[in-house]
Amino acid sequence: MKKRNIVISGVVLAGAIFAGGSLYASEDIAQYKKSNHQKTLHELGIEAKTKDLERMTTLTDEDGNKWIYNDFINSGKFEEKMKERYTEDVSGAFIEVQDKIMQKYAKEGDSIPVILLDEELKEGSFSFNREDGEVLIFKLKYNDDKGKWDYEQEK
Repeated sequence: MKKRNIVISGVVLAGAIFAGGSLYASEDIAQYKKSNHQKTLHELGIEAKTKDLERMTTLTDEDGNKWIYNDFINSGKFEEKMKERYTEDVSGAFIEVQDKIMQKYAKEGDSIPVILLDEELKEGSFSFNREDGEVLIFKLKYNDDKGKWDYEQEK
């Protein structure tokens, strides 16, 4: 499969879009981000303590399914692993699907998205919560036949 060169305009906007207007200089930004991620994970059926929310940590949902946790800002870790594991350009297509979701659905004040992928790095979710508490969940699945990631909004 041919390599893709992708420019993610969503990444450029991520700081501005997902910063949220309610942070103050005295607040712990990392703790604020993890708190938002806990809310998002709860909607996905995962209860996690803030200390457990480290990049590339495996979390288990209420059905016993295991998911590798990361956030949008650090999604490059997933892409590195995909490049190591697969000959086809799974990571380039992964970048594309994140950008499509961000361009279509992201609004100012949204939290930094949570990304969960299975151990094969070919299925999972991309989710974030809005300032009003609404959580947007997008199921992701790599389509081997098409060489791209498909997504579907849940809820």
